[in-house]
Amino acid sequence: MRAAWRDCSERVTTAVEGAGLPPFFVYGAARGTMRVMAVTKKGAQPCDIALLVDVETGAYDEAGAFVPDAGSMEQEVLQCLSVQLERVEVVPFDIGLDETVRRLRSLKPRLVFNLTEWLDGDRRLDAAIAGVLDAMKLAYTGTGPEGMHLARDKSLAKSIAASLGIAVPRGAIVDGTRMPSIDLPYPLIVKPQFGDGSDEIAKSALVRNARELGHRIDAVRRRTQTPLLVEEYVPGIDLFVGLLGNKPRVLPPLELVVGKRGAAAPTIATSRIKTDAAYRAKWNIGYRIADLPPEVVRNIETASARVFHGLKLRDYARIDYRLTPELELVFLEANANPDLSPHTFGDNRCFAGVEYPDLIGGIVRAALKRARSTSGGKK
Repeated sequence: MRAAWRDCSERVTTAVEGAGLPPFFVYGAARGTMRVMAVTKKGAQPCDIALLVDVETGAYDEAGAFVPDAGSMEQEVLQCLSVQLERVEVVPFDIGLDETVRRLRSLKPRLVFNLTEWLDGDRRLDAAIAGVLDAMKLAYTGTGPEGMHLARDKSLAKSIAASLGIAVPRGAIVDGTRMPSIDLPYPLIVKPQFGDGSDEIAKSALVRNARELGHRIDAVRRRTQTPLLVEEYVPGIDLFVGLLGNKPRVLPPLELVVGKRGAAAPTIATSRIKTDAAYRAKWNIGYRIADLPPEVVRNIETASARVFHGLKLRDYARIDYRLTPELELVFLEANANPDLSPHTFGDNRCFAGVEYPDLIGGIVRAALKRARSTSGGKK
């Protein structure tokens, strides 16, 4: 474990020194998490990074410090940052807001690493959190309020992608209790218009006739009470493309692979594939860097950069596609704040083509460089 922390330190060093953060190396272990230790210097040390997290992702310890849950994404990012930076503070974003604002004002961090995904369980309010940080004039990682809104609305994001010349599935929005008239060929996929990529995506989300469509719409609306997007099913393979930086750097596409076949085998990227290790083992599900013709790779790079800028994404993102048997690239959605767990796509693979410490350090560097450029170099 200490060897891994040292490796993380060496890789983050390049990023943080290039970004203007102090190259201290102070860390300690407590209750399975990394804790920044006190150093012998006059006066309180400035806060290098405030790690802003959802309040549901941890708990307060006896000393009053917020500790992310063991094994969580928040803990992993904290560990990676803490091995290199002298002071990293975890700040939970509470719906009451007052305490969060007070804490951030008292810390005056050089950068807020924004890991929040929702507010009071509503993913559509992640843009409001970014808005609070903007109002406080704090530099932070990731996409701002406008881009959050654009990416979170799957229908709007597809409209923008289509305007950029990128193929998208045809679809219709269902908002209300009456069954709409949908003039699309079956099979269809039913998903929330808002929400994360795998929210409410199960095998039953793929419907083959009007009866199944009605049942699925009723079932999802009973749980979510949110508008739904009904769109045509695109045959082919699922591709996941990471982007890093603000040019951006388009990383190699990862392909979802279902190793076993059968009538019950999954044909879409469901939430169970993401969360259920036993289910992945049962169907021999994994991910690999897609082996694609050069012209397809170039198409992915061009389309991804266009979507990144068109949706006003920042610092990092992930874009999901389907690649048809005819090698047509079809945009599905963009995730402005994708999962940063180090094993999202298998052992030690979060974004393809970049090791985890380089990813976290690269996000820090991109955010600080962007903040300096928009503030006249004062950050």
